[in-house]
Amino acid sequence: MMGPLEPLWAGLATAGFATMFNLRSRDVPLAAAGGALGWAVAAPLQAATGSQATAYCAAAVVIGIWAELLAAIQKRPASVYIACGIIPLVPGGGMYYTMLEYVRGNSWNGLATAFSTLQAAGAIAVGLAVSGAASRLLSLRKIGRRIRGSPRGGRTIR
Repeated sequence: MMGPLEPLWAGLATAGFATMFNLRSRDVPLAAAGGALGWAVAAPLQAATGSQATAYCAAAVVIGIWAELLAAIQKRPASVYIACGIIPLVPGGGMYYTMLEYVRGNSWNGLATAFSTLQAAGAIAVGLAVSGAASRLLSLRKIGRRIRGSPRGGRTIR
């Protein structure tokens, strides 16, 4: 079960990385909100489904959509917000425990942990790809309407 402060801690961690990545001061709270939002989606979903990969994929989609919206509003690249927003989801603990199992000589446990970690990382990548593709499709539709001739002064190509 997710504690009420978990999204806050995820947001603060994200703000720390946003500062480390030299984001503008006005972009830091927006990036932090993305990290908090992603964790607020991932933690309860993981508790409900028992699947870290499913939870991380859904959270990455939410973070990607958040980043694309901010990019359009703030006139900044979406990657600025994505790189910071996914920090709470990065399976660093899984990488550590994989290495620890191998160092202890537990190859099978290390392999299982490595597989779980790779699933989580792949789920994050898939979630970001889905949100990016959806954003591009919606942008192409808007551009297509403008090119076909819209009442807002778009040019018509024949």
